[in-house]
Formats: sequence, structure tokens, C-alpha cells
Amino acid sequence: MSGFSDTYVRARGIVVNSRGFSIVELLIVMVIFVTVMMITSDAFKTIVHSTARQSKSLETQISGIVGLEVLRADLEQAGFGLPWSFQNTLSGYQEAAITTYNDATADVPRAIVSGPNKDLFGSYTGSKYISIKSTVIANNESAKKWTNVSFANGTKTRKEWGDPNRDLADNDKVIVVKNSLTTTPPTRELMVNGTTGTFFATFGTYTTLTVTARDGETYQVYGIAPENITSLRMPFNRADYYLGIPSPASDLPASCAPNTGVLYKATINHGNGARNPMPLLDCVADLQIVYGLDTSGSGSINDYTTVAPGTAAEQRAQIKELRVYLLVQDGSRDTLYNFPSQVFDVGETLNGSFTGRRFNLPAVIGNDYKYYRWKLYTIVVRPKNLIQ
Repeated sequence: MSGFSDTYVRARGIVVNSRGFSIVELLIVMVIFVTVMMITSDAFKTIVHSTARQSKSLETQISGIVGLEVLRADLEQAGFGLPWSFQNTLSGYQEAAITTYNDATADVPRAIVSGPNKDLFGSYTGSKYISIKSTVIANNESAKKWTNVSFANGTKTRKEWGDPNRDLADNDKVIVVKNSLTTTPPTRELMVNGTTGTFFATFGTYTTLTVTARDGETYQVYGIAPENITSLRMPFNRADYYLGIPSPASDLPASCAPNTGVLYKATINHGNGARNPMPLLDCVADLQIVYGLDTSGSGSINDYTTVAPGTAAEQRAQIKELRVYLLVQDGSRDTLYNFPSQVFDVGETLNGSFTGRRFNLPAVIGNDYKYYRWKLYTIVVRPKNLIQ
């Protein structure tokens, strides 16, 4: 043997080299180890960043599904229970305290009204304000209930569901609508007390709004509000959809891009006409609505427009489809991301031309728009109550 460092130990056929590592070999190993750690660290950061982004995006999508289903259901029920005419002049009929999208009290109420979001927030100039009218649109159990009253052989029959969740309570506030067979075409007439002009009653006294009917004629009794509401402002319920800022403004999530807001559903209070806002979706940049109309009477859509027909009768005759578009932030700010376009189409090409709004992201959101992912939610509804 030549030396300790070159010594080999042989035991049972196993050869062990007793020589240690050189400094060069240790340095190489350390460089490799540090390199692996750096790569692993960068990969871990990427995974954490991606997971956080995907988590935030998933939160947005879940909120979107819930909030937009509420809007979709209300659009589908637009016009439900609305009268087509009044038996007499209504006393005390008024709508919202902010009157921008109110119908004239002498006019039959329209199922849907929309226009600029001008009376609320200047930062949302260009977004739309949508007002929907229906008996079922309020956030109370009474508004989900209704019944039929029919006349045959001189006998009045009231439909009883046999379910407390569907049957009206005696103190629920109701309206009564008569399906008239004496007019051509038949109409849905709101029953009004000719002496007082009162257009509502409690369910227990709804017969004060009925008149002698012909055999075959029917009344619909619609719940509007629960017993704690002393009187009604309107012979229907109303819900407004708009973009707004919470009060206090600090309640808007910090992750929202500048000049985005909250999509609200606000029912109109029968007591004072104020809005009762309910937040549905955060970080919304724009809200638009398009009407698919049959203006020719063919039964098919021949026009898409952002302007609703002007009267209740025209709406029933023409509106075949409602399309609502929302531009929503998807996830949180991401400086590693660049949104590919400065303009986002909040709408779509229909019948060969674009209908909606071309949203200028840097002009509204600011230069940081590119660090956000933007998503368009589209709701397409054929309102089943807007028919003659």
C-alpha cells in the first residue's frame, strides 16, 4: 500500500476508497445545490402566484354565477302580474322617490325601463340603469304567491294550493287583475275601487275589488307585500339594477380595479319609495342591455336596439329577447399579466352590426387596466310574460 489516502479496505469482496472529496468537488456540488434551490424557489413562487390568481378568479366566477342568476330570473319574470289597463283612476299611485325611470301615474306600467346610469354615479357614465317591474320581483314571501278566482254557473271558486308556502295569508297586501272577455282583444284590467281609487286590499278582503263577473271570466289575485306594509305605492313590485359604490366606499374590495363598482339589485320600498340595495357582484366595470324586437309583427326578431319600446302595449307586442352584458374583473391585479386590448366590446354583433358599447379600458380604468383580466358575462332571456 502506498499511503493512507490511497488505502483500500477489502472485506468480503467490497472495495472502499478511503480518499475524501476535494475542494473543487465540494464547490461543484454546492453550485449545483444552490442552482436547484433557486429553480425550486422560482417554481414555488410561480405556483403560489398562480394558485392565488386562480383562487381569486374562482371566487369571481362563483359570485358571478350567483349574482347573475338573480338578474336572469328577474329578467325572465319582467311583466309578470302587470295590468294592461286600469278600471278607474288610481289614488296614491307613485313609484320611486328618484323619479328618473318612473312611469307616469296615468299610464299603464311598462315591464322594463332602461337608460343611462346618470342619477347615481358620474364615474359610471355610459353604463346602463335597468328597472324591472313585476309582482314577483320583491324580496319577500308574499310576492311569490298568487291565486285564481273563477266564475262558472254563477259560482265563484278560489284556487287553494293547500300549502302555506304558496297560499296567501289574510293580511298579505294584494292586487286583483281581471281577465276581461268583453273587450277585443281580451285585456288584463286592474281592479280599482271607483269611490276611493284604492287599487289594493288585504287578501282577506280582496273581494272589495271584484265586480259581478260573467261565467267564464277569471280574476288573478297577486301578492305584493307582507302584512307589516301598511299601504302600497304601486300595483306591482320593482327592482332596479345598476352599478354603484358601497357606503362606506371602503367596503368595496381593495382588489377591485379603479372605477369599477358593485352590481346592485335594489327593490323599491313601498313606504317611502327609497331603494333597498342588495349587492350581487363586485368589481364590475360596465352594464349594458340590448332589446331583441319584432317590429314587423312577423313573430321573429328583426331589430336589436339599446332603446326599449315606449309603451307597455308596444313592449308586449315587440320585445322577444333581452340581452344583458356585464364587463367584470376576473381575479385580482397581476403585474405579470398584460391584457391584450385597450377596447372591450360590451355587446355583440347582431344582424350584421355591433350593438352595445365599445368600452375604452385605459380611458375609464386607467393605465393599470392591463394588469387585470377582464371577462364578459352575457345573459340572454326570452321574457315569457311579455306576450299578447
